[in-house]
Amino acid sequence: MAMNYYPPCPQPELTYGLPGHTDPNLITILLQDEVPGLQVLRNGKWIGVNPIPNNFIVNVGDQMQVISNDKYKSAHHRALVNSERERISIPTFYCPSPEAVIEPAKGLIDEDHPAVYRSFTYAEFYEKFWDRGLETECCLDMFKAA
Repeated sequence: MAMNYYPPCPQPELTYGLPGHTDPNLITILLQDEVPGLQVLRNGKWIGVNPIPNNFIVNVGDQMQVISNDKYKSAHHRALVNSERERISIPTFYCPSPEAVIEPAKGLIDEDHPAVYRSFTYAEFYEKFWDRGLETECCLDMFKAA
């Protein structure tokens, strides 16, 4: 769990609260306050996710994309700051243990649907994810099957 605090910024176009990224974990459950700032990338355009009081947002993470063999896609998202109001969000990350072997679910693999990703440990993935930092491109390309 983390707590993100985004102070008001008089020129919000000059900075991001968090740059565009996907989450390295399985899923993220996010509680946000009433100040808009979360955006998701859809069809090459950033779309605002308006806060709904007393609701959670559930983001699919990179590990779910691997396990589902690309049936579910990791949510590419970012956080913007507001020019007048502070913003707070509280994400809770659900992660496998470091030694967990991550791979596409066997029931989703057959002749017509080969594995998109190779097997790897969560520790291996997590290290490469943070070595790259929060970047626009997803780290999953480094784990594609040959």
